[in-house]
Amino acid sequence: MSEIESVDHKIISGIPGNSGIAIGNIVCINNKRRKVLPKSISVSEIDFHLNNFKDGRTALVAELSDMLEYLDAQSGSIIETQKQIVLDSEVEKRVESMIKDELLSSDFAVYKTFCDFIERLKESGSELFRQRIVDLENLRDRFIDVICDDEKSFSIKKGTILVTKELSPAELVTLHADGLSGLVMEKGGITSHAALIAQSLEIPCIVSAKNATSKAFNTKGILDGREGLLILEPEKEMLDSYKTKLKKLKKTQKRLLDNINEPSLTKSGTEFFLSANIEFESELNQLKKYNATNIGLLRTEGLLFSNKTEFDDQIRFYESVLSSTEGSVTFRLFDVGGDKLNAKIPEEANPFLGWRGIRMLLDEKDLLETQLKALLICAGKNKGRVKILIPMVSVEEEILQLKKIITKLQQDLSNSGHKIDNKVALGAMIEVPSAALNAEKLTEHLDFMSIGTNDLTQYTMAVDRGNEKICSLYQQQHPSLWKLIKITADASAKTNTEIAVCGELSGNVLGACGLIGLGIRNLSMISNAIPKVKEELISHNDSEFKELAESFLAASNTKQIKEKFEDWRVH
Repeated sequence: MSEIESVDHKIISGIPGNSGIAIGNIVCINNKRRKVLPKSISVSEIDFHLNNFKDGRTALVAELSDMLEYLDAQSGSIIETQKQIVLDSEVEKRVESMIKDELLSSDFAVYKTFCDFIERLKESGSELFRQRIVDLENLRDRFIDVICDDEKSFSIKKGTILVTKELSPAELVTLHADGLSGLVMEKGGITSHAALIAQSLEIPCIVSAKNATSKAFNTKGILDGREGLLILEPEKEMLDSYKTKLKKLKKTQKRLLDNINEPSLTKSGTEFFLSANIEFESELNQLKKYNATNIGLLRTEGLLFSNKTEFDDQIRFYESVLSSTEGSVTFRLFDVGGDKLNAKIPEEANPFLGWRGIRMLLDEKDLLETQLKALLICAGKNKGRVKILIPMVSVEEEILQLKKIITKLQQDLSNSGHKIDNKVALGAMIEVPSAALNAEKLTEHLDFMSIGTNDLTQYTMAVDRGNEKICSLYQQQHPSLWKLIKITADASAKTNTEIAVCGELSGNVLGACGLIGLGIRNLSMISNAIPKVKEELISHNDSEFKELAESFLAASNTKQIKEKFEDWRVH
């Protein structure tokens, strides 16, 4: 039993968005969304509302631009993306059309344009796109505030722990400058922009904290980002304990960075490889800092999100990534539920079990072939460095169909005079139970496998982690997951097929130790998780990792696994 459980404290729990400890005064903001209703205008008011929209856009872009001076590359790219959305020509065209043709007010035109875009993202089966909904809602609301000249900002004192329904990236940057020490949000996921910026700014953060604003009150508290807990009115004994933890944490952070250049070897001398998961191009600057030579997962959905799917746009992006690193780059093909951005696809009852990933790509031949052609050309120029990863594989036939398309495209490119890498590596995401259970057969057609623990958890546990009513069932460390991972790892060992893990589990210290114990040596994670994972992996021998993994497989629930890990670390 932990010290938190042993005492009757008022506790708010959520999902860890960024680890760390904050101790300070809690400020609770129950921010409600502005109601924007349809408002008709007269013909004589059209010019006023067109100018109002343009002036608001200019002001919002200037506000976002001012923030770029204070941000690192990753956070800066998030703000830069928001600027591009505000300036998007399609947004401008639709807003101006509603003002001129439908005679609607500028604030409602902006509101409706963003809402239509958000609805299409909701239909997408992509978890990444789903996480972006909160970001777009915040950007929409800020846009409307600026248009209406309504400053709804609030200030805080240095050391404040903020509890709120949600927070925009721009607001978070401003509050960080004011001295924000911790953040608890009811909405958002660990890949929402607010959570990513919290990680970048090293602000302890909890997301998906259900009903936090109704439970919290303005008092003193402790935010434990590692455990995903906000403790209200802690007793002196617990407060002293966390103050000690905070001092140790600061020393640990320094030590972790010192260890980053140590050889990646367990105490038994076994080599392991820690790679980075990348979403934004500007995150590439973090690779050297954390000594990551390879990119184990490059998400390409950002090209869809920013409407940059044209051949030339893709070539530029892929070449930029390859020129920024010396190692291999695993490019995941578009993992999204169809071309939802143009609203031509009928709404699906359950997009997560529907037309997404490779299922969609095999039907959308133009989209697939354009991406493959760009990747194959880059592979020819960078032989041995490009790896292509297929998302959402559930049956063997999907791999076979894709391989036929790749073979034909390579022949066409070769005939056109392009250099070709005939040995370009092809891998499959193992994120559906059917793929894990049939992994040994799938390896006959693959060069590598990459286990995506995020979706594997969702499909194994039959839980939509975006559903607040059942999010507690989204347990990435559940024994059933470890059993499926072992089946896949065993298939890899038997067929001598390369295997990696690129889901959140690999960036978790518990998860990384268990994966090494199952014989998996390639782990890919968000770059700032590398130091803590590396320190743990270089601190134990192979037999210890194996013993830990076996205890995970023997457990019957997630709580037991966490307890076994803590006991293992102590002893």
